[in-house]
Amino acid sequence: MARLEEVRIKEARIHKLLDEKGLNGILLKKQANFSWFTAGGYNMVGIAADHGVTTLLVTKNGRYVIASKIEARRMMDEENLEGLGFQLLEYPWAENREGELIREICGDLKKVGADGSYGECPNLEGEIKKLRYSLTENEIERYLFLGAKLAKAVEKVLLGVKPGDSECEIAGRVSMELWKDRIDPTGFMVAADERVYLYRHPIPTEKMVKRHVMLSVNARYKGLITTITRILHFGQPEPKLLKQFRDNVEIECRMIAATKPGVKVTVPLETAINGYREMGYGDEWQFHHQGGAMGYLSRDLRVTKENKEIVQENQAFCWNPSIAGTKSEDGFIATKQGPLMITRPVIFPTVQCAINGIEFTRPDLLIID
Repeated sequence: MARLEEVRIKEARIHKLLDEKGLNGILLKKQANFSWFTAGGYNMVGIAADHGVTTLLVTKNGRYVIASKIEARRMMDEENLEGLGFQLLEYPWAENREGELIREICGDLKKVGADGSYGECPNLEGEIKKLRYSLTENEIERYLFLGAKLAKAVEKVLLGVKPGDSECEIAGRVSMELWKDRIDPTGFMVAADERVYLYRHPIPTEKMVKRHVMLSVNARYKGLITTITRILHFGQPEPKLLKQFRDNVEIECRMIAATKPGVKVTVPLETAINGYREMGYGDEWQFHHQGGAMGYLSRDLRVTKENKEIVQENQAFCWNPSIAGTKSEDGFIATKQGPLMITRPVIFPTVQCAINGIEFTRPDLLIID
């Protein structure tokens, strides 16, 4: 599928929303939506910002990019927006003329939806986010590329870790590996030894590894984000820890197997809660969210018991069940044929898990004697 064909598929989804809402146009200002609509483009300068530095305007009759003189040329050249059929609406960087340009195309701003709060424009953030849920063929290909590179980078780095390495050094090494393929590391959790047990969100510190380290990474490629967790142990772990880790893996496998197009997103959550209790881990699920849908955000939806949404065909998910000291986390796509794993073990030892006729090959604890 050509990039322009992907843009047209998404344009049709926007047009349907325009009709449903009776609007003249929709603004896409956020980085996630720019990458989604342009089939992998970037409108960012700082990777930590939610909004990009240019805006897309989609109407029933055209697609536009609104950009200051600073950004205009790169948008049309390197992001190939000219080749994708976008018209450039350029303004001097020292003048905020965006609203004026939008009015020239669409008239009243109350008739222009937006992916957030923007003046008089109706906020359609939630509705626009749902348009991203069902992945195209191209998006699935990009996701699988990202997953393969991310899994290899994380596992390669952990294989080279030695006692005395710091948590932040480990994060830095993963970043170096990912940037070789223009992949943005967007989030790290690295926990050495007792921090694995104490904190569910252990951001990297200068603490040095002794025997046990958990590494979780969020990474982005052409807008799409996936997550992964791997655990390393020096020397033979206590049998209790090894059993707990493999129980943790099984809980995640049960969640993945329960994530099918057409079912409520709460079904995998209830499956996990039952699994924790059945295996003797009680209410461990209450100490951390269990994950949810992802795509152009690390979590499009963090699933709770109150959610009403339905799993879409070809929607990406990542569940992350955890027990104090262990965690299991690999992204996947919910297809009609079953789960398509985005990340999978490439260097790590593996453990097999069979759930409802689905055979999973999952990463085991990496033990280095």
